[in-house]
Amino acid sequence: MNKTRLITAILLFSVSQLSAQISLKKELGGIWITDAGQNIAFYQKEPMSLNATEKRNNFLHPVMLPDGTTVTENIPDDHPHHRGIFWAWHQIFIGDQQVSDGWDLKNFMVDVKSIEFQRTPNGDGLLKTGSFWKSPLYKDGTEAYLEETTTYTFHQKKGNYRLIHFKIRLVPLVEGLKLGGSNDEKGYGGFSARLKLPADVVLKSAEGTIKATNTAVQAGNYVIVSGSMAKNGNGPGGVMLYADPNNPLNSQSWILRDKDSMQNAVFPGRYPIALEKDVPLELNYTIVLFTGKLKERYVLRDIQADDSALTDE
Repeated sequence: MNKTRLITAILLFSVSQLSAQISLKKELGGIWITDAGQNIAFYQKEPMSLNATEKRNNFLHPVMLPDGTTVTENIPDDHPHHRGIFWAWHQIFIGDQQVSDGWDLKNFMVDVKSIEFQRTPNGDGLLKTGSFWKSPLYKDGTEAYLEETTTYTFHQKKGNYRLIHFKIRLVPLVEGLKLGGSNDEKGYGGFSARLKLPADVVLKSAEGTIKATNTAVQAGNYVIVSGSMAKNGNGPGGVMLYADPNNPLNSQSWILRDKDSMQNAVFPGRYPIALEKDVPLELNYTIVLFTGKLKERYVLRDIQADDSALTDE
């Protein structure tokens, strides 16, 4: 290789390395996260709604597979309160009074106060959001009853997949705060994903294929939702949902659906748990967005290395 070609190759490599990194761009209502200029997820900062009372924000939608196919849904006809990648609870109590239903967006407001973004030395991106939960039934909505700090780690695409890690930190600002899932045999609540589900969808865990049932199933630390989800519904792909085994009350319970609904890592279940004032509750989850087939062994190794680095801070 002559000197001119060598210099050209070095310059091209440098430009490639510079462009292959996670970035942020502002847009009306929120923020796009990009990888080498390609949209990968949108953070909805400002409240959006179909009516004046059920406003939603503080979630990710759209979220894209590595080929650019949108894999999430927001405001679907069957469950209008579902919203991309989100976490929510039906039962939010202060003492004996239910002040909010964060799942159905009743008496529930999220005031996003801060957004920070930084790029790691290897080109991944950290998005940190600070918000406050409020209700018209508590101090007429003038004061918050809970502070949420969530750190999203957006990883660059690696082969045919991408990892997004979520560290959700909830700090009660009042005495007597309790969180619980749906008050029925399903007990759903917590980290959830409303995905576009194809007719050939397959649900799988480390133990093999899972059959969706009305109530929660024991599926280990992760589930994989796959089928004709890539190439705008014409190619194989999917999403892995991973719940950190070190999460509190880890029951390995999942509410899983094969059509017209969401996938949920159940926490804490039907019966509300008491949260101590000023003591953080931390929950960690990872989603893996992939096209083609997923090599679980390699992906799990990446997830566990990522979890260890991010939860030991």
